[in-house]
Amino acid sequence: MKNLKSKFITVFAIFCFTGFTAHAADEFYGAEPAPLPKPIEIPIPVVPTIPIPVIPGVSLLKDTYFTIKPDLRRCISPICGGWFVSAVNRRIFMCPDGTVKQECYIAEEKINIPGLSDIQVAELRQAMSESKVLIQGRLSNAVAYGLLEINNAWLSASSQSPKGIFVTVTDNGIRCVAAPCPSYDGQILNRYFSKSLASYDLSMVEASDEQLVLAQEAVNSENGLPMAGKFVEVAGPAGSAQGIAASQFYLKVESTKPKMCFPTGCSGQICSDTDVITTCEWRPEYACYRNASCSAQSNGDCGWVMDDELRRCLANSALFPLLQPDATK
Repeated sequence: MKNLKSKFITVFAIFCFTGFTAHAADEFYGAEPAPLPKPIEIPIPVVPTIPIPVIPGVSLLKDTYFTIKPDLRRCISPICGGWFVSAVNRRIFMCPDGTVKQECYIAEEKINIPGLSDIQVAELRQAMSESKVLIQGRLSNAVAYGLLEINNAWLSASSQSPKGIFVTVTDNGIRCVAAPCPSYDGQILNRYFSKSLASYDLSMVEASDEQLVLAQEAVNSENGLPMAGKFVEVAGPAGSAQGIAASQFYLKVESTKPKMCFPTGCSGQICSDTDVITTCEWRPEYACYRNASCSAQSNGDCGWVMDDELRRCLANSALFPLLQPDATK
């Protein structure tokens, strides 16, 4: 057995040495050496990059809450001069061009809030230019460099910069014997969850008494009060719970209720939504208002619709005293 094993080792050694010396001899005499075996190549699978489809004229997000600031760069429009928007409570989101960023440039905005007067629209645009507004809307690539469709808006109570998490606080009707009591729901904006809150504190916001009253009414309403702030611990006889200390809160921009306007006064010369008592002298221009339209104007107040017929009648009535014969002659 030992002899067989030793013979096998000897043959194996001779075989290996012979192959080595043959390869070395080839190199020595300038002959082409025998090719060495190629390494085995293992293919690495490549994961294809799937681009995000961008369909022209289609909103890329559902209704989202945004903060906004004007673009003050100096270059040709619409590349510059629009708005920068950021989705609250989100680090990144999708822009109209399909990219994902912390903030997006938007060339145009469209206000879709029904029933706003011209004054309210002007106030909203002014608040946007001062970054004092919270917007709920959608981004669209319907126009070059993006479009912001504004479906709801809330004006900030002060010029303070919002800090913390954005939450809508609503009274849920829960009442307890001892505090703290989870009487409020805090809906985290742009998220799909809410928190139970025992209190909300608006004392750090530089708001007027009227704004604080409107804020309380908003909390008690179905839509709630949006605010930015940080969660704090509140304690009481029943233990501890979470509340929120606001750095800013927002009041909703809503259409004013249209006034029911009608002609009033002794001669029907006044257009108002309340009865007005006047003296009963007669003037020629009063006859012009008999066929005129009395309705709410663009600023929300009642007034006569100054169409061409009313303007012509008033102009003629102003000349009426000059055409009458002088009774003193």
